[in-house]
Amino acid sequence: MFTPRWLKSTKTDSKMKLLLVLLTGVIVGTRTEQQISLEMVSPSANVTHHRNSDYDYEYVSNWPSLDRQLGSVSAVAIDSHGNVVIFHRGSHVWDEGTFDSRNVYLPIDRGPIAEPTLLVLSNQTGALVSEWGANYFYMPHGLTIDRNNSYWLTDVGLHQVFKFDLTVSSTVPVLELGRRFKPGNDLHSFCKPTSVAVLESGDFFVADGYCNGRLMKFSPEGRLILSWGKNSFALTRAYRLPAGPVPESFFAIPHALTYAEDKDLLCVADREQGRVQCFSARNGTFHSMYSHPQIGNRLFSVKYVPLSGGLFYIVNGPQFTGVKPPINGFVLSMSTGNIVGKFFPPNQQMAFSNPHELSVSSDGGQIYVAELSPTTVHKFVLKHQPLEDHQEYHQPVVAKPSLSPVHMIPTGLDEPSAEVSDSLYASSLTVVVVVSSLLATSCLVLCLSRTICFKASRRHRFSSTVENISLRSLRHSEDNQA
Repeated sequence: MFTPRWLKSTKTDSKMKLLLVLLTGVIVGTRTEQQISLEMVSPSANVTHHRNSDYDYEYVSNWPSLDRQLGSVSAVAIDSHGNVVIFHRGSHVWDEGTFDSRNVYLPIDRGPIAEPTLLVLSNQTGALVSEWGANYFYMPHGLTIDRNNSYWLTDVGLHQVFKFDLTVSSTVPVLELGRRFKPGNDLHSFCKPTSVAVLESGDFFVADGYCNGRLMKFSPEGRLILSWGKNSFALTRAYRLPAGPVPESFFAIPHALTYAEDKDLLCVADREQGRVQCFSARNGTFHSMYSHPQIGNRLFSVKYVPLSGGLFYIVNGPQFTGVKPPINGFVLSMSTGNIVGKFFPPNQQMAFSNPHELSVSSDGGQIYVAELSPTTVHKFVLKHQPLEDHQEYHQPVVAKPSLSPVHMIPTGLDEPSAEVSDSLYASSLTVVVVVSSLLATSCLVLCLSRTICFKASRRHRFSSTVENISLRSLRHSEDNQA
């Protein structure tokens, strides 16, 4: 066993030996604790992409099979017949010359997109079933298809929301909200609205959007019932947020909506704050919030599937600040806050670049992801039978949702697993190391204080009262920035 030279030396004072031994113990203990923590939370190239085989998806190549070039695909949805519908921008591109500083759409003289912007595809073959939406839209964004097969569409260039019933007309909407080409923030206007969610009652929500940062609830006839939220996007807000986490009901682009029917919750992808916020669909009361380091600080879309206590399917996007996690699709457990699965193309040539929206079948068996660039749609299928048919999973019992706010998501898993055992073991070991380190530190401080008292009984820890106050202010400042 190696013994340090300073410990062998007879010239070293016994008190100093004791102090150095204790200091070594503290350093080793601290490093051990840090190593355990890093092993538990740091991503590794050797870590499997799927933490739960029940959410293991495979990529379907050569889907869709189209004989044309798509424009930027802004949205994708599944209709009541199981067909996949995409909403694309054709030859129109959103760039720095599309809007002015007041969010007014500039290339109006160019006219609407000439080609059909809505393509209905077979979910099996990807072949074109039907198409519509030519010569109507300017800058497509959101697409929702309700249980009656009505289409709800948003156009950020027109600053409008539309409802189409194809049994009535594919050229004239049955409902039209917002003022054409006129952005606004009053009760009858939108500014680049992004998404719609529809309730069984016919009431619907609009995410409004890039400028206003608010959620609006309407009756089936389009009468405003409720509105809440405030814009917190750094590039467009006109005020300064206090230090610390951004509070609930503040949105940095509410980019996509999903309705958790069994919980009666409206959930929104808070894009530039990398989180999902959920609210009571009845009165807009805040319910819960979800984020994860693997997702990062940009979260483009979320869809809810009522299985296993509630699952969120999420896509993130390119990260511009801080740690830059890969662009992936995620399956996040609503009950635990853990990522239980991922989905992504199998190689770099097909990898996600700018995913914008996704759609998931009700049984979790199929996922479709729309990309702005490259202009495509990705398809993923579950490797085994759909989750609702799996023997370990059952449709959750519908219960009255709790309206008490949930700010912290539990970190445990729904069922015991080897991962849980490892986590508990590591946590226990960490506790032991921490306690040992604290005891050693206490002894070290005691010995130091006695030594200092003997050698310099008149010396104080702080040179003055001002230094003590300054240190407290510094700690307060650091806590606020955390």
